[in-house]
Amino acid sequence: MGQRQGMASKRRPTRPGAGRDPESGAVHAVSGHFRTWVGVAIVLVATAILYVPALNNGFTNWDDDRQVTANPDVRDLSVGGVRRMFSSFTVSLYQPLTSLAFALEYRLFGLDARAYHAVNVLVHLANILLVYGFVRSLSQRTSLAVVAAALFAVHPLQVEAVAWVSSLSILLSSLFYLGAMMAYLAYARSGQARHFAAVCGLFVLALLAKTSAATLPLVLWVIDIYLQRRPLRRVLCEKVPLLVLSLVFGYVALCARSGASHVQDFAMRYSLFQRASIVSYSCLWYLGKLVFPVGLSAFYPFPGKIDGWLPVLFYAAPVLLIGLAVGVWHSGPSRRLLAFTALFMLASLALVVQVVPISELMVCDRYAYLPCIGLFFLVGTLSLRIWSRGLLWKAVTLVGLGLVLTGLAGATFGRIEVWHDSLTLWNDVIGRHADIWSAYLNRGLAESQTGDYKAAIEDFDAALRLNPHSEMALNNRAGCHTYLGNWPAALRDFDSAIQLKPDSDYLINRGILRQKMGDSAGALKDFDAVIQVHPRNIRALCERADSYRLSGNWTKAIEDYNALLGLYPGHSHAAFWLGVGLLETGDPERAAALLNRAIALGCKEPGAAYFLLGKAYQRLGRKDLAIEALRRSHETGDARALVELHRIEGK
Repeated sequence: MGQRQGMASKRRPTRPGAGRDPESGAVHAVSGHFRTWVGVAIVLVATAILYVPALNNGFTNWDDDRQVTANPDVRDLSVGGVRRMFSSFTVSLYQPLTSLAFALEYRLFGLDARAYHAVNVLVHLANILLVYGFVRSLSQRTSLAVVAAALFAVHPLQVEAVAWVSSLSILLSSLFYLGAMMAYLAYARSGQARHFAAVCGLFVLALLAKTSAATLPLVLWVIDIYLQRRPLRRVLCEKVPLLVLSLVFGYVALCARSGASHVQDFAMRYSLFQRASIVSYSCLWYLGKLVFPVGLSAFYPFPGKIDGWLPVLFYAAPVLLIGLAVGVWHSGPSRRLLAFTALFMLASLALVVQVVPISELMVCDRYAYLPCIGLFFLVGTLSLRIWSRGLLWKAVTLVGLGLVLTGLAGATFGRIEVWHDSLTLWNDVIGRHADIWSAYLNRGLAESQTGDYKAAIEDFDAALRLNPHSEMALNNRAGCHTYLGNWPAALRDFDSAIQLKPDSDYLINRGILRQKMGDSAGALKDFDAVIQVHPRNIRALCERADSYRLSGNWTKAIEDYNALLGLYPGHSHAAFWLGVGLLETGDPERAAALLNRAIALGCKEPGAAYFLLGKAYQRLGRKDLAIEALRRSHETGDARALVELHRIEGK
């Protein structure tokens, strides 16, 4: 105790100064925190205002249909439905947490696109806060964190991730990814097991949202290098649990992609050196677009070859990349900062630069969502260095950052409009890449959905000129011919599509056309072919049941409708027609139960459902219930109900 007093007695008293008081330190701290949060609040509010136009955007036909609008799984939040999300793939991806989020959105908002876009914007705002927190924790510099967060918030390369409904997977995964990085920084400084447990838990959530989060162990290693953590053996060993998770989810991702033929024939199309050149070019592309975000597109195809050669820039890319690496190594005092920037970007891009080709796209704007943090960290650091040189340089820094952020925000504002709907999206892609057959295919789909079948056929023709083996273009052109009443042309296209690829949907579509043409036997043959291979195919079971019903075979129709409801209890069409079938075959009690169920599920013909429910109650001798059902049918505009009411009431 005496020793402590002696040490205390040697401390020099604080030198008094003008205006100082004992609480000045606390006042300055509070003032500093206030200014910090004002800066962060300005970034958040400005970003929210910037993305307001995104709330007026709709869904697009680029995966939004398969993930949300036409995805039966998001309509089922039962235990079985959730289990299905976690045990299956969606659009050739394993992202059950994202599917669960879509299911919750559907339960709360139906198919109101504004709500889905609002959720995306809100998650982006949360990620901005986390970027601020991560950079602040890593650098221990508040102003640097605000600059990095501001650049992250308004850069146009982020628009795809925020303005595209299907990119919720990127946003959600990034949310947990950033949380895991912040927890890791806490662990690196405290060494506490609870912090590492938080890292593992958040990492699992990030992987469940999108498996590309498997890069986290590499990024954490980059953070270790920047923090100069030691000893190396311990730093590497503690990553083992995270690496195991990465390998498991990486394998799952490959299975998902392989099952849908998304693992491209990279090795067959390009030589080893050409593949290395493409990977190098991709790395430089992300850096280039972050610095000069011009000519952005939703679609960047792999390069074509002329006489077996790639464009010259691709062969120069490895040399440039090696040159940059050498430059970083010999950058003297800045080496640690530049190495962190480069390694952070490379580590977080490791799974998306097509080292293992898992997509038909060479690069994507959305893949830069997290890797950009490395570059923005560098920009923030350099800005503060310039700021510290004096009053004039402070003004230069403020004006420079203001101009950069304004320019980026303007480009972002214009880019948001591209995602307004499918037509604006694919018009933009075709305007930049006129030789992409899939862009014409998707624009044709958008045109067919608006009823412009002639324009759609022209686009499908263009797609087939670029890719004569596109069975999708043939199938969809056949659909347009069907709507226009040109059934022979439609049948020829369906036959050609099925010859190229006997896909279940194509067979079902041809079966529907054959049914329209009066060929019930041919239609049943197509539906049977699908069900034989895929017994749980909803469309095939539904169409076969309808085909049996239209031909008067209620026994077979009832079997299929029962099978449908067994697979998907929420299928309103099956509930309605099963109720009709049971009423026709003399089981009014079960018919009434199923018609009530169909009404509760929101069947498309409530008037008819109430009318038939009234008939079922009449047969059961329940006059009051019959009258109530018929009145409800009459309220929907079903004229038959009034006649039946008069008959029952004796009017």
